[in-house]
Amino acid sequence: MKKLWLLLVWLSFTAAGQFGGQQNVTNPLKWHTSVEKTSDDTYNLIIEADIDDGWHLYSQFNDPNGSLPIEFEWQNTKDNYKVLGKAKEINTHQAYNKVFKVTETFFSKHAKLIQPVKVLNKNLKQIKVTLYGQTCKESCIQVKENLNFDLTKAKALQATKTNKTSSASKPENTKKSQTSSATETEKKNKKTTSLDTTAGQTTENETKSEKDLTEGGKYTPIPVPKKEIENVQKTAHTTPVQPKKKSDWSIFWTAFIAGLLVLLTPCVFPMIPLTISFFTKQNEKSAGQGRRNALVYAISIVLIYVAFSLPFHLLEKVDSSMFNGLATNTWVNLFFFTIFILFALNLFGVEKLDPVRLIPQSWVSSADKQSSKGGILAGFFMALTLVIVSFSCTGPALGFILGNAASGATGATTFTIAMLGFGLGIAIPFGLLAFFPVLLKALPQSGAWLNSVKVIFGFIELAFAFKFLSNADLVNQWHFLHREIFISIWIAISLTMALYLFGKIRLPHDAPTDTIGVFRFLFGIFTLSFTLYLLPGLWGAPLNVISGFPPPMKYAESKFGVGYTQTNQSGKAIENLPEGAIYGPNNIVTFEDYDTALAYAKKVDKPLLIDFTGRACQNCRLMEENVWSKDQILPIFKNDLVLVSLFVDERTKLPENQQYISKYTGEKVTTVGQKWSEMETFKYKNNSQPLYIMVDQKENNLNDPIGYTPEIELYYNWLQKGIHNFKKEK
Repeated sequence: MKKLWLLLVWLSFTAAGQFGGQQNVTNPLKWHTSVEKTSDDTYNLIIEADIDDGWHLYSQFNDPNGSLPIEFEWQNTKDNYKVLGKAKEINTHQAYNKVFKVTETFFSKHAKLIQPVKVLNKNLKQIKVTLYGQTCKESCIQVKENLNFDLTKAKALQATKTNKTSSASKPENTKKSQTSSATETEKKNKKTTSLDTTAGQTTENETKSEKDLTEGGKYTPIPVPKKEIENVQKTAHTTPVQPKKKSDWSIFWTAFIAGLLVLLTPCVFPMIPLTISFFTKQNEKSAGQGRRNALVYAISIVLIYVAFSLPFHLLEKVDSSMFNGLATNTWVNLFFFTIFILFALNLFGVEKLDPVRLIPQSWVSSADKQSSKGGILAGFFMALTLVIVSFSCTGPALGFILGNAASGATGATTFTIAMLGFGLGIAIPFGLLAFFPVLLKALPQSGAWLNSVKVIFGFIELAFAFKFLSNADLVNQWHFLHREIFISIWIAISLTMALYLFGKIRLPHDAPTDTIGVFRFLFGIFTLSFTLYLLPGLWGAPLNVISGFPPPMKYAESKFGVGYTQTNQSGKAIENLPEGAIYGPNNIVTFEDYDTALAYAKKVDKPLLIDFTGRACQNCRLMEENVWSKDQILPIFKNDLVLVSLFVDERTKLPENQQYISKYTGEKVTTVGQKWSEMETFKYKNNSQPLYIMVDQKENNLNDPIGYTPEIELYYNWLQKGIHNFKKEK
């Protein structure tokens, strides 16, 4: 009866004409709240959401360069209650997003968050919070949900002990219960008439639009095969797919190569002859015993490095979002930045910063003493001695592997695979030399070249340090390490490294020399070439070779690069932009304020294309990069219409005199994004992005609105239809 009553209210509300026209507002999330009392003054506020099939709700720990994470706005906290840390998330998933080039963390089917709070006011009966976020499928929807928690109805901890244990301590049990809950919800939905029709009608609407485009037009539209139109929905689906095998193998081989390179450092290379001589003596006593010990030695190196990753598996079970939290945590990134700077200075020759000083000398002595006793355990303790003594050079590599694993697709598993590759990279050469000591004669002798290798590693560590500083800057939006500054730092480091390799710069521990070796000379040429490759990045070049290291294009002081001059299609420089406009995607003149854009459209007598978009909308970026940039589309944007992009997730505050109380929701609209979101939802009866609407100067639609349309010909015809109708009105 309750559902029937809601349906009747909705139908009468629509019939009254408050919104008018077709209703396309989609709501794929169904929210539930509950409260659990954990002590006299502490509570768990439990937030749950049933999520429609195919939709994802992004975690509060999602990568800042990806889709919008969940954020909470707690109300009336002063002297009433205190929020204790971040909300714990149950059963999130991770997948690589090829559009944003980051690993995203999200909920599917069911979301559950548990937020501990401490109540300061004993008379407090209710806690209110506004949850912001983003949910995506073929399109994205901005989430704003007002949630209430009734403390008077809180369940006592004792009564819910079993449930709490299964949900908080045993994620696998929770997953079963959530799956069951989701299944029940699906069954209920099958029995109920759905009011949300947008997601299921994309193909039908697009086919209808194609028919409209061919009716009575004087232009010749590009024909679109029926089969391709029917497949638009399939090609539009861009739910992140996790390329686990490819990602893991890439991490493994990267770590393996790092392990091989570490062998060339002065912390490791001098130990090779010492180690091999130990096993050679073993072979003199018994060839079988010596080789057995050499095998134990090699395997032990791998096991020690792999064992270093095992505690992270235990921590990940306690907090499934731990690695993503590490990747985005400001203090963790600043810690790695500091450590990498100190490691680099040590490799440059500042001996007082040797990280081995942090390891108790008794550990080294004890491991070395045990290895000298012989026996099968001698190989293990030799390996342990190597790991400890070589920490000065392997430490930075391990830190970098851990930092990359933090943003990897599989968390602790990724870290273990990386450590396996790193350990094998070190162990295999040692193992081969231990089995075949005669190969030792082919190795170069230790000498001054080792110090040069150490300095080169110092330059590399210095460059990587700024990646961690950039992460902290991006997360907090400090805007002091923009893309140009980051690239400039890397250019300076790379150029200095090239000059060092060419012998133009010497550091305190370098031996004087009048000549440089062939390999050093060739590596210097390579480094100088890399420096020259980086230079165009200052003028807006994408720098695909180091993609993911510098901040994104949008995080730059000059969007198109230092000193960039905009040009039109004829190549003539554009001196002045229209007032209130900027250069948007593909160098398109773009407005970000509706009224300003409409006034300019009237002035130049062109139709206005409204682009409802989002800063973290992946399909919006796909349209801009893969559709708007095409030869048949781009001239239309530049010559035949006026573009206004309205970002519904823009958090910039409106000036006080422009904030208002919504006549639709009764809530105060305080941000730019809320303003455009309300416009899209209540004026155009849609709440997903991207959404494209072409209007005339009287704000009348020139054709049917259209959403994500990766099929280029279909989108071209849609644009042409709108422009044709605009001209026909004249």
